[in-house]
Amino acid sequence: MASCSIIVPTYDAAALLSTCLDALIASIGDLHDVEILVSDDGSHDATPEVVARFVVNSGHPSGPHSRRRHTTVRWVRSAHNSGFATACNAAAEIATGTYLIFYNNDLVAHPGWLEELVAYADADLRRAIVGTRLLFPDGHLQHCGVVVCSDGFPRHVYAGFPGDHSVAMRSGPVGIVTAACVLVRREVYQALGGFDQRYVNGYEDVGLCLRAQEAGHEVHYCHSSVLTHLVSATRRGRHDEFERSENAFLARWGRLPPTDVVRFVEDGMLTLSYSRTFPLHLSVAPELAVVSSDRDGTRAVISDLRNLVDRLRLENVRLRMRPGR
Repeated sequence: MASCSIIVPTYDAAALLSTCLDALIASIGDLHDVEILVSDDGSHDATPEVVARFVVNSGHPSGPHSRRRHTTVRWVRSAHNSGFATACNAAAEIATGTYLIFYNNDLVAHPGWLEELVAYADADLRRAIVGTRLLFPDGHLQHCGVVVCSDGFPRHVYAGFPGDHSVAMRSGPVGIVTAACVLVRREVYQALGGFDQRYVNGYEDVGLCLRAQEAGHEVHYCHSSVLTHLVSATRRGRHDEFERSENAFLARWGRLPPTDVVRFVEDGMLTLSYSRTFPLHLSVAPELAVVSSDRDGTRAVISDLRNLVDRLRLENVRLRMRPGR
């Protein structure tokens, strides 16, 4: 297995971090070439004491933490709380792994998550960024990729579906994934300059994925790497930070073209039946949407569908023009 640096950013969450590291190290087991880098983003609580315990025990072959003998735990500490991007970038600077795996401190890993994630990335060098399947504590789906919705903003697709729904059980390219748990090839991360520090606790992952694709890399989702996510347990009251990040994102990227309807059609959750003239006949999976008679909403959906038809028609023309076809 390729070497991995698992980066755990944290801020003022000592008890949660302790639980996280215990579970993370247990999930790694006897795997070699794995290091854990805790990036303390200026905590004021007992975080230094918690981290010190794990750092001290990481090299000892006996005692209550004997399973840590194969896992090196290191620590980087920022003087001030500056946000997710800064904390991740600080740890990435000293990481040694082929893969950087950014790992929230409110995650609970399922067995085999790391092996599955690395195996998927290893299978194709073009897979520069790979996200995981994340579940809410009740077992429902939290993340299987991110789509750009019709209003131009990114959202987790199918959030709230059953955790093993068929739409979440297929790995492949998705365009955008969350950084709550994500693998990034270290050389790609370095070439991109890491997470954009203009964003503070919002849009860092979306921006990284978009820049990676802009540079010719692929962003994928691996359904067989599974974790439970407690969802921002350490970040509360950050509305102002998120709004500033959103404004910075819009200044850089503008309103992105929607990808949600394309994803729904590809997954069979939305089907279209055509006659010689409009209107279209739509069939929508009941778990996907509640059909509304709102005229403006219907116009927006039809506009998206027409754009989809135009893109598919253009792609069909391109395929027919390729040599050898």
